[in-house]
Amino acid sequence: MYIVLDTNLVVGYYLPRALNHQQARERVRTLVDSVRSGESEHFFYIPNIVIAEAFSIFAKYSFGRYNRHVVRNGGTIDTRVYQSLCRQFHTDIHNGRLFYQLELNRYHVLGIDLVAPIDHYFKIQRTQRYAQPAGTFDQIIVAMGIHLGHLHGVENVLLATADTRLTQLVSKCRSNIPATTVERLKLARAEDVAGKRFSRDLFPEAIHIGNARVSDLQRLFGQWPLPVGNLGGRYTFDG
Repeated sequence: MYIVLDTNLVVGYYLPRALNHQQARERVRTLVDSVRSGESEHFFYIPNIVIAEAFSIFAKYSFGRYNRHVVRNGGTIDTRVYQSLCRQFHTDIHNGRLFYQLELNRYHVLGIDLVAPIDHYFKIQRTQRYAQPAGTFDQIIVAMGIHLGHLHGVENVLLATADTRLTQLVSKCRSNIPATTVERLKLARAEDVAGKRFSRDLFPEAIHIGNARVSDLQRLFGQWPLPVGNLGGRYTFDG
């Protein structure tokens, strides 16, 4: 699988306390360490905006002693830990050693036209009184998935996250949207963006790695849990 990793999983891999989902922390560690140790051949993409956000969050946990999220998650981390995890993350993204940087390009921006109207038109979270869209950041990730699906085949691309809003947005995009709504939202422009008519098949699957059933993990990754070989050291930091 060609896997696009969301910020919460990237940060949670290096700094588990920053990801408030125990099962997601455990599963992303298994997934990444399986690839790192050479036991799995899945390919990781990280959007460059995720890289920037990850470094910012690392800094928050090092210097944000007055930040409510930091205080609630155990306080700041030692400066040496901060420097070590930044150094390791930099090594892992350098020349695509572990994570390949996915640069934002015009195709991703064009792809927003196929995602944003759906995000804003539908009341995706039905339990809420008002519609709360996932937002631009998640829309960009979905648009990146559309482009990668065009390159690798939609069935071979996966958006991995610990964010329910992102998975709900993708689920709506992959649903059978009526033709009248497609026309109303001007989604026929898909031919200009992706070279194909608009359909649910433009969108790769998204999975909440923490909430997913084991059967879904097995289907997507071939087996679960994935095997993890010798890492030669520890690559996550509890601070």
